[in-house]
Amino acid sequence: MMQNKHNDSRIRGAALAVVLVLAATSVFAGSVLDADYGSTGNWLSAEINAMGGTGAAVDRGGFSTVLNPAHLGAATGWRVDGGLGLTQQHEDRFQPLWDSFGSFVVDTAIASNRHHYFDTGFAAAKGFGTRFGGGVSLTTRYDFSYDFSEQIRDPDSFSDPRDQILEERSLGLDGAIRDLGLGAGWSVSDKLSLGIAAHYLFGTVTGEVLRRDYQNDAGSSSRISEWNADGLSVTAGFSLAATERVTLGASLESPVDVGGKLEVTTGTAAGTAATSQHLGIRYPRRVRAGLALNPRSDPRTVFTTEVVWSEWSQLENSTVDGDVMLENTLDYRVGVEHLFYNGVPVRFGFRHADYYADEEVSTSVFSAGVAFPYVDGMINISADMGKVSSQQAHFFAYPEGFDTEPTSRVDETHFRLGASFTYAF
Repeated sequence: MMQNKHNDSRIRGAALAVVLVLAATSVFAGSVLDADYGSTGNWLSAEINAMGGTGAAVDRGGFSTVLNPAHLGAATGWRVDGGLGLTQQHEDRFQPLWDSFGSFVVDTAIASNRHHYFDTGFAAAKGFGTRFGGGVSLTTRYDFSYDFSEQIRDPDSFSDPRDQILEERSLGLDGAIRDLGLGAGWSVSDKLSLGIAAHYLFGTVTGEVLRRDYQNDAGSSSRISEWNADGLSVTAGFSLAATERVTLGASLESPVDVGGKLEVTTGTAAGTAATSQHLGIRYPRRVRAGLALNPRSDPRTVFTTEVVWSEWSQLENSTVDGDVMLENTLDYRVGVEHLFYNGVPVRFGFRHADYYADEEVSTSVFSAGVAFPYVDGMINISADMGKVSSQQAHFFAYPEGFDTEPTSRVDETHFRLGASFTYAF
């Protein structure tokens, strides 16, 4: 494998993936760019994800507990949402190939990985009278899913047998920090609403680094880790009907301390050893602001746009002396929903997001979805896709005699399908 780092900031950061699984050797679920401190571009519901993840200025039922609790004040009766998303993550790593004269020929693939990850989201909202509402949600706040594996084969064309496997190496992170939210909203007037929500964050993140050396058993090793963590945070927001057609909304997520015991078991040919320590991560605040436009159209059409700013430069890691050196990020989101005469909505969305691990890397995600009325509810279906390229240093050093560059070009493709059900009564 290869040691995951983008630049000096990642080396100094001693990122969580390193803390959990790589200590012995030195936005999407499954991406190497988000493996350090978790992905924030997670699946909530098919309705929301189809519209680019927008929710600052539009009512999202119980999911407003996460996005903007001020919209809970608009709840009438009960609304229950639940569903799941399936992400397919492709990662291909390339090294430049040179001819005998030192001229570049082509980039050749050295590792290719295909993995699938599930995510779920549940929420409920209820109105109390005409001006108050409450909501509860269970979602993923930070997803750490990531897997990588590779084989080292004998490059000698005269060996017998040819192309035999010299080493097998793999790295895996699994788990997430989940968010159990409870919120309330108050419609102060016909134009202004305020809301607040409390969040209990909890979860277990596991990691493993496995190395099998077929030439020398002493070169084989394993490292298994488990981090059980929890924490508390608060989200506050407002919604303002600026005009009959335009609604403004914004919310602020407080910084949150997520901490717990980190247990690591290391195995070599000489035996095993276990260690335990406290690992605490102070995640930064996040600000979300946007607007919703309702044109004078029949059937109804809604346009939403928002920006999400995350102050990753303020993240703190209890195992790191000094600053972690991450980059603040901006996440631009756009969504549109058009309702046909038969009551069937069609949705489209777009996101352009930065990565906290590398200021030079960003991604664009396109999404779409449709819904079908069923009884008193709605069956929602969504799909989104994005691609990103970056330069990564190797997880593991290559054996002597392998001519490799210090970094590889890593191309990642993300495709996600989601389905959810919304029921109102």
